[in-house]
Amino acid sequence: MKLVALAFALFSLVPLAGQGPATLPVTEIRAGMKGYGRTVFQGGKIERFDFEVLGVQRNAAPGKSRIMVRASGGPLADTGILAGMSGSPCYIDGKLIGALSTGLLFEKEAIGGITPIAEMLDQLRDIPETPPSRTPLILPKLEPPKVLKAALSGQMLDFRTLMGEPDPQAMPMAIVGSALGPEARRLWAGFPVAFAAAPVLSGGAREEASPLEPGGMAAVTLMQGDLDLAAAGTITYISGKRVLLFGHQLFNLGSVDLPLWSATVASTVASYQSSFKMAMPVAPIGALRLDRSSGVAGLLGAEARMVPLRIGLNLGGKRTLNFRFELMDHPVATPALVATAVAQTLDAHTRGLGLQSLSMQGNIKLAGHPAILIENVIADLNPSRLSQYVGAMLQAITLNPFEKPVFEGISLTIKAEERLDLSAIAGVRLLKARAKRGEILPVLVTLQNIQGVRETATFNIQVPSSAAKGKATLMVGDGFSLMAADPDERMIEVANLGDVVRLLNGALRNNHAYALLVQSQPGAGLRGSRIEGIPPTVASLVSGDGASSDNKLQRRIIGRAVLPLDREVRGLSQLDVEIE
Repeated sequence: MKLVALAFALFSLVPLAGQGPATLPVTEIRAGMKGYGRTVFQGGKIERFDFEVLGVQRNAAPGKSRIMVRASGGPLADTGILAGMSGSPCYIDGKLIGALSTGLLFEKEAIGGITPIAEMLDQLRDIPETPPSRTPLILPKLEPPKVLKAALSGQMLDFRTLMGEPDPQAMPMAIVGSALGPEARRLWAGFPVAFAAAPVLSGGAREEASPLEPGGMAAVTLMQGDLDLAAAGTITYISGKRVLLFGHQLFNLGSVDLPLWSATVASTVASYQSSFKMAMPVAPIGALRLDRSSGVAGLLGAEARMVPLRIGLNLGGKRTLNFRFELMDHPVATPALVATAVAQTLDAHTRGLGLQSLSMQGNIKLAGHPAILIENVIADLNPSRLSQYVGAMLQAITLNPFEKPVFEGISLTIKAEERLDLSAIAGVRLLKARAKRGEILPVLVTLQNIQGVRETATFNIQVPSSAAKGKATLMVGDGFSLMAADPDERMIEVANLGDVVRLLNGALRNNHAYALLVQSQPGAGLRGSRIEGIPPTVASLVSGDGASSDNKLQRRIIGRAVLPLDREVRGLSQLDVEIE
């Protein structure tokens, strides 16, 4: 791939397993030395290209080196270094020096960089036999946990929040496949990936796969089915059933579990910006298990487990389209891939048809847990709101710090209607401003649709006998507006994945109107949890740990009522109530 990669480190050479080819360390490489590489330019045939060493870039990053070369042969005079050549093994005097891994944008000559083989073997020597069984502890330690709060508000956390700012000097990984619309592309902002304009062509039994040997073509699949996204590159090194590729990271995610396919090249495409191989997967050959800065590694004959996704799209009751996908199973990438599939499905089939309302229902099935129910309505043509909603729910699941969820399947049904199913909360009224503990508090709410037609509904809220005397707040609104207003400021406490599932199934929806009775109580923080109902004099003596809001009144919900609707509700109103 044409990546201006992170620079690479020189470590002592550690054999992967068995007897590999003879190698030449980077310390013995000098400018002017000549060698050759192996790659596929057309079909499945491995061909040679030549190169001359321009020099060694040492310590481009701490302790890492890159061998700079000028290549020639095949189509390189017209194309420069091709995306898809990443991993091409390079030899001097028959000894392996590393993998071609970088190129330059807008280059007029085929100048690129080679990752020293020692770095690849050092980083990729411990290929796990089985995929990772635990989720990484990357859930932000916030109060309330930021991932859960975002999920309950229908908003995904962006990749910059989850992973930090990307390296501004590193080019992202090129992913080829189905063209993505603007909404889907925005979902990946801050992730080290660039979606190339190269299609992943449909393979088949008659396609010529390149041999499973150094220089052969391979593809790593992130999504397959009715939407294809894959990264194609070259095999660098094989020892037994272990295989090394690319010479640079895929996403630098560490342990992964992705399908590894043999591949063929339909054509090379010359571009003034970045030339590439038009590659197509042919047949599964194994599973990718490691993704690190100096390359990726997999096991031949292994099988990757993908997440199954089904989307049914009902177009105004006139016809239903069914789509199926298989997605990469990874805590960071899976939510974005599901959101991408939803956004692309809606973008391809609802734009320009005058459809104004989109409703989603479905479920997420996890092994050993109740199904997580999906329900959302949007009254506009912004598919990113639906995709963000389902992606946020999945982030809360995949980024839990307790256990790795095992997805049995995700099933979504989306209905598009040629009407605007939207109501606003136009007013809220109490029949009395005072309420006694233990009695019913009637609340009148006025809803107004987009045509200006009004209707009145009544909530009946039970004031609990445990309520404190004094001021309370009545909050009436849709689920997402209420979550944004944070009616319950206490810590969202979860101790296991089951708690996360229960929390998501109890989430407030945007197609319901809610009335919440909220009171403030003194409390204090201790080791990330709230201590409720203690006197302020005692609370002032309890110090926090930096993860809690100390010595302040905390709001909590003491009563609630719900009005289910068949349309989106927007708005939030608040009134004061005196509890006697």
